[in-house]
Amino acid sequence: MPDAPADLVDSGAPSGSQAKPPVPGWVKGFVVIGILFAVLVILMLTGVLGKGHGPSRHLGGGMANQAATDVGGPAEQSAVARPVEVTASDALAFEPNTIEVSAGETVTFVLTNEGTSVHEFTLGNQAMQQEHAGMMAHIPAGMGHDTHNSITLKPGETKRLTWRFGDAGTLEFACHVQGHYQAGMRGRITIT
Repeated sequence: MPDAPADLVDSGAPSGSQAKPPVPGWVKGFVVIGILFAVLVILMLTGVLGKGHGPSRHLGGGMANQAATDVGGPAEQSAVARPVEVTASDALAFEPNTIEVSAGETVTFVLTNEGTSVHEFTLGNQAMQQEHAGMMAHIPAGMGHDTHNSITLKPGETKRLTWRFGDAGTLEFACHVQGHYQAGMRGRITIT
C-alpha cells in the first residue's frame, strides 16, 4: 500500500495548531513542593501547627483562662492605681525583684531593658510561667513577642503592662529568653 501524502497524516494535533511540549517532571515537583510549603506556612500562622504559637493561641489558651480567675488579668491603663518601675539587666536580674500589691489592685509595670540583649517580663503563677517557657523554647534566640501577660524588650526599650491583681497569694515575673530563667532572672509579687 502506498504511503499517504504528508498533508493527510494525522499528527494528533488539531489542524492549524502546534502541540505544546510536555511539562518536565522537575517543574511539576517544584509546583507540588511550593503548594505544600504554602499550606504548611498557613497552618503555622493560624496556630494549627507551631507548638502553641499563632494569633489565637495566647489569648484563647490556658494562660488567658487562668488570668481571668485568681491571678487577675490585663487591665486598661486608665484604671491604674499606681505605676511600678522595673528594670531588666544583662546581669540576668530584675530590679526590684520583689513587689507587693493588694488584692484587686491595678498596677502598670513600666518595664525598661537596660541591657544589650533582649529580655522579657512574663507575669503569672507557676503554671503560667511553665506554659510560657514551653512556648518560648520554640522561638529562635533573641526573638519574642508580646501577649496579655508578657512583654519582650529590645535593648534600651521601655514598655508598659497593666494588670489587675486577683486573690491574695504570690505570683512570679520572669524572663524566659533562652537560659535567663534558669540563671535566676525572676522575681516575686506578693498579693495581700
